[in-house]
Amino acid sequence: MVEHLTPSPALSWRYTQFSIGRLDPYWHVHPEFELTLISKGRGTRLVGDSVEEYQPGDLTLIGPDLPHSYVSTGEDMPNDVVVIHFRRDFLGAGLFEKPAFANVAAMLDDAANGIWFPDPPAWPAGLDATGPDALAPPERTVELLRLLVAMSRVPYRLLAAAQQRPAVSREVAGRVDAMVAAIHSGYESPLTLEEIAAAANLTPSAASRLFARCTGSSITRYLTVVRVNAACRLLRETDRPVATIAGDAGFANLSNFNRRFRTVKRMSPSDYRAHFRTGK
Repeated sequence: MVEHLTPSPALSWRYTQFSIGRLDPYWHVHPEFELTLISKGRGTRLVGDSVEEYQPGDLTLIGPDLPHSYVSTGEDMPNDVVVIHFRRDFLGAGLFEKPAFANVAAMLDDAANGIWFPDPPAWPAGLDATGPDALAPPERTVELLRLLVAMSRVPYRLLAAAQQRPAVSREVAGRVDAMVAAIHSGYESPLTLEEIAAAANLTPSAASRLFARCTGSSITRYLTVVRVNAACRLLRETDRPVATIAGDAGFANLSNFNRRFRTVKRMSPSDYRAHFRTGK
């Protein structure tokens, strides 16, 4: 969907913190930067054409008008999330073009493709809107600026490939969101392209073109990654045989599961389980 956001009261930016049983599909765009911290929860993150698993500690910075979605994997589980929205000029026009903030300006430019921070800086307690460490709006704004500076000084990785992104209307966003929802609600079954397309009231060919044009990913690729991410959770949290997990995650046979898993994770399911349990 196309979102229109308003700043939090007494701030020139927006702070949202919530805990929820699960994050449902919500593919959307907006003209603000979005800074998202996942404290608890696991699932699939879609940013442009990037489809990856998110885990606790996941920190991303998503630029304006870059489509994205976070969707929980598996049963209901705690999801603790902080989301901050801001515009480039939230501290006044031209501030980030000053030489002192050259690193921040470069980071904001890179956020056009989405950014993931493998080793993020410490999250300032003063950004919280409630609790004993809550600060007044001026101090909280300074803490956000301090965080952006710290983020600009640590390594990060771009998520989405550079691509020409079409303007997304509410109708188009709603159709893509419907297909994403259909994939996440039906990935455990032998889900067909026809069923996914029907969720958006489109023919299979039209659905494939629209999904690829808006996300940069094919429907098949997205469905595969969602299934692999679901399998990863089962490999981490259960002792079920790999063959059983393959079926539970929606793969028709073990050989196809092994091949798809290795393509996404660059290791076999058995190696993934072993690496996870040894803390690697």
